[in-house]
Amino acid sequence: MIDGLGCRMAPPIALLFLSLFCLIFPMLGAAPASAETGSSGAAPVRLAQVFFPEFEPYWRRARPERRARKCPWPWTYSRQRERCVCARAGYTRKGRRCVKLAASCQKNALWSKAEKRCVCKEGFIAKGKKCLDPALAVAAVMPEGASRCMWPRRAAPDGAGCICSAGYKEKNGQCVRDPSQALAAAEPVKPADAARETYADQVARAQACLKQQGFLRGPVQKRMTPEAWTAFWYFKREHKIGATPDGIKNPKVQKVLNTVCGPAETKVAALTEGQGTPAPASDGAAATPPAETAVKPVYAKPEAGCLPKELHALVVATYGARPGLKQCSQTCVAKPKTLSDRVLAEYEKKRGITWCSSCIEVHSSMPLDDILRIERGANVQICTRPPSQLPRWVRPARQSRRAYTRVREIYRALPPAEDRSGDIAVIIGNRRYRGNLPVNAAAYHNAGAMYALLTEHLGYRIENIIDLRDATLKDLRRIFGTAESHEGQLWQRLRKRPEASVLIYFAGHARASADQKDSYLLPVDAVKHREIRTAYPVSQLYANLRKLGAKSMLLLLEAGFGRDHGDFVFPPNIPEMWVRSLPVEPVPGLTVMTAADRDQKTLDDPLYGIGLFTRYLIEGLAGRADLAPIGNADRKIEAVELYAYTAHMVGLAARKSFGLVQRPLLSHQGNTVVSRVEAQVR
Repeated sequence: MIDGLGCRMAPPIALLFLSLFCLIFPMLGAAPASAETGSSGAAPVRLAQVFFPEFEPYWRRARPERRARKCPWPWTYSRQRERCVCARAGYTRKGRRCVKLAASCQKNALWSKAEKRCVCKEGFIAKGKKCLDPALAVAAVMPEGASRCMWPRRAAPDGAGCICSAGYKEKNGQCVRDPSQALAAAEPVKPADAARETYADQVARAQACLKQQGFLRGPVQKRMTPEAWTAFWYFKREHKIGATPDGIKNPKVQKVLNTVCGPAETKVAALTEGQGTPAPASDGAAATPPAETAVKPVYAKPEAGCLPKELHALVVATYGARPGLKQCSQTCVAKPKTLSDRVLAEYEKKRGITWCSSCIEVHSSMPLDDILRIERGANVQICTRPPSQLPRWVRPARQSRRAYTRVREIYRALPPAEDRSGDIAVIIGNRRYRGNLPVNAAAYHNAGAMYALLTEHLGYRIENIIDLRDATLKDLRRIFGTAESHEGQLWQRLRKRPEASVLIYFAGHARASADQKDSYLLPVDAVKHREIRTAYPVSQLYANLRKLGAKSMLLLLEAGFGRDHGDFVFPPNIPEMWVRSLPVEPVPGLTVMTAADRDQKTLDDPLYGIGLFTRYLIEGLAGRADLAPIGNADRKIEAVELYAYTAHMVGLAARKSFGLVQRPLLSHQGNTVVSRVEAQVR
């Protein structure tokens, strides 16, 4: 064997080592069956250890421990696959995301726990992978007959109210499709001449609107001429409607026409999109029903000049009874689609929520101004029924340009404030969070809108404003000080102007501690679940502001203090945690206003794309809060007036535009003056 290896001419010592190597090496290749019991399989190991005492066979060597990688919620780490997988109960993979099973369903579908799949909502039929509304193909364009009922409701035989039409049944205050009846029986077929006359009226009304808006120069006719089609094309392009295969009858077109121009007569025109959006009246139209009808109104009349119970009590306790100011009695919220009757009753009993039962339900978010104009013109009440989950960040509804350049529309018509060139302001907008915190999409727009108000309308000088975007923890400590010393940049500026007032505005994420005893403003370099070391405590901010000694300080927080910073809001947006975001004891001279109640999520205005709280805060500071019936028109905007106006408008817009709840909070000691206007606002 050795001769075969070519070892014949090797020296004796080399031949000896080569022989041992050729003998031992084949025996080390395979592991013995029972090396631990001393069987014959352990002989090669013992022989190898004679020459190499530190020799250890590969099957006895300790394998390196695999360290589990941290995965973002709700992903989990799989040791077998050595990567993050979507395997949590109630979650599924959708593309590159791990989402809840409810979020993976298509439009008009819900997740069924019993069937373990997405099923169509009640009243919708499955067609391939989509859930379609069978009523869209046969729904009437105008109300049935001469009644004032909205399709699919019709007038009751005794004329006392409205009932569901044939093919529909009553459920949770709505008429939904009854699958037990044939689809053909859902609606009586109209004669062809009546359908043509209805379409001709629609064409004439649409052309009248195009002529009013300046798109059509020719006469209004009951047929679509080439000039009318050209005007219609420019109208769609201006309002970004998109393709309309059915022309004037398209639901999107009808909705925009109703919003922009209003109906030709004072009755609500139903649309083909669900129960539809009623047509608005023109600005300044009186909310009076037609003289020829004496039918009792079905829907509740909207209230004006009123405040919710807690805000009304605050204003009366501070100023006494104001002329024309009353307490609202219809502060109701639309019923969410996914909550059962038992849960709705529990919310109403334990949380004090009043669900709307007599209103026209719409299914899309509209600006509050449009909704109020419709209610005044048509003498109805509108409520938006929210879906199972609502996107938190919305884009401006009318234009795509930057929101803080359009916010000038809010205060352009109001008189400028008195000169405040000596006052100091701090504006912080945190959007691009690092690590495992999501982006705050509206922070830049919110901070930019507040900066425009202060510099263009309220008389603040640019050099007296500390304007920061994406502030880090080091920046917050540099401005407001630390636990060891309150002498930050704000203290240094205030020391040079001891009579100056201070305004602080923060837009970004905030978070409550795990024990809910403290809250934190999150800088962009904060680490989730490590707020104690990486975030700025709100209690420390209040303690440092107390040491400043300023005569007047206004702290505005456009942030929610919950522990969930996701992109969706789940109706009805009720606070669930006992978060301490306000001072335990009021600080002298300090007024604190937060955008939402405890861990409520903040909402965006559909028109301007900034937070509801920031939008109406700007209106109040610019002079609206001094107007009657909340204000007294004394050219001074005080803390209670500003809070009552802002909180009322935020709550109203949240209920009307989204069908959700948002309630700002206030902490103050002394009703300090936060702004002044040069002349009385008219």
